[in-house]
Amino acid sequence: MMAAMSEPSRSRRVLGVVAILFLVLLAFAAGVATERMRFDAQRGDMLKRWDAALKAHQKQIMQSEKEGR
Repeated sequence: MMAAMSEPSRSRRVLGVVAILFLVLLAFAAGVATERMRFDAQRGDMLKRWDAALKAHQKQIMQSEKEGR
């Protein structure tokens, strides 16, 4: 009788542990994805500033070459 009662509780415990592990892994994956998207957004902003600075520098070089001739 005792073995019959312990079997469902053991399977519930195993199911509970598996469910908790799944939720932890899901939370970890969501955190990684969120951090990756935030990093990509920051990188995009930095690349826009870099591109604007590069264009301004190239424009300045072209202007100085035109004035020099």
